[in-house]
Amino acid sequence: MNLLNFNVGDDFISVIKEGVYLDLHNNYDFTTYNYDVVAKEFRMLFVKSAGEWAENEIYNKLELIFKGVGFLKIQEGDSSEYPNDETCLADIGFNTFDMRQDMGSILASNEFKSDYDMIFTFISGQAIKIYANEVLLETY
Repeated sequence: MNLLNFNVGDDFISVIKEGVYLDLHNNYDFTTYNYDVVAKEFRMLFVKSAGEWAENEIYNKLELIFKGVGFLKIQEGDSSEYPNDETCLADIGFNTFDMRQDMGSILASNEFKSDYDMIFTFISGQAIKIYANEVLLETY
């Protein structure tokens, strides 16, 4: 997998695009994903939080676009007790091929290798693990 125009931050809750730190845990809410089976394209949309702590963010929306998806696994969470947890990212990181069944942890390093899967875990317990040929971060 090639990360085309961004990197994952050392804190495992952010992405960095063109030197701009984007905190996906505190300042953005995960709102939706879409998988186009024919195109093998998976999209994840994060929208700037309405909280005053996020008002200085320069982008209103962030969209991760995974092209050439070869592996996708989604684990549903349980947000019945705390519904807002469904949109709150816990971690973003990477896993090796042999960790595909593990949906709750990430590697302790953000040292990325092209054969790693990317994983997103959420406070609700939801997790998305994906491998694609390339990933692009669009900002709006």
